Amino acid sequence: MISTRVWGTLVRAKLAFILPVLLLLWGSLSWVGWHWHPGRTVPQALLIGLASAVLMAFAEFGHPFAHILSARYAGAPMDELLIADGMPRTLYWNNEVSPNAHRLRALGGLIFNILGLLISAAVFAIVLSYPVVRELAAWSALGHGLLLIMSLFPVPMVDGGTLLKWTLVARGRAPAQADALVRQVDQGIAVTAAILGAFLCVTKMWLPGVILLGISAIVIGVVTGQVR
Repeated sequence: MISTRVWGTLVRAKLAFILPVLLLLWGSLSWVGWHWHPGRTVPQALLIGLASAVLMAFAEFGHPFAHILSARYAGAPMDELLIADGMPRTLYWNNEVSPNAHRLRALGGLIFNILGLLISAAVFAIVLSYPVVRELAAWSALGHGLLLIMSLFPVPMVDGGTLLKWTLVARGRAPAQADALVRQVDQGIAVTAAILGAFLCVTKMWLPGVILLGISAIVIGVVTGQVR
């Protein structure tokens, strides 16, 4: 575990987790690029795969660092950013802040990924004569887009859940009531995703079906407290 401070916030990272993930991502993207472009040499595939992995990692790890900035802007700074097993965790020891501060804290990562997605899409659309640059822009857009979608899910552990809860509180709900309403929304998402996933699997659309079943399982785990 290494530690440092970024914009006044303690950042701790577990290299034994990060490095294998980055190596796996590099290898996977290199293989995909080589498979889609058989004319590439292995060194070319590895180099382009490395650049693609760096851009996707930037989308993933830039998200929590953007929360550091939005939290400071909200006047309720983040105390610690932990990058270890699982997804990065933004930790706040003082949660006795206003609903608006909670929401501003949660917006940083979303804004970062929206900007990253727009910039990547713009590069992809403009550089028509540079296929490698377009490929890198596509991977960058995919990284930002996927993280943006996942972050908008209204579950307590991600930004969407925080925004939903504290918007309800700002409109007069007690925090406990807001938590209960968020759980109800999550239960509806889990059931809907399970039904759609099962239907897609029955119709042999395996990939989207399995993804939806996985989303359903994760949301159920969050609702029941098994996933934190």
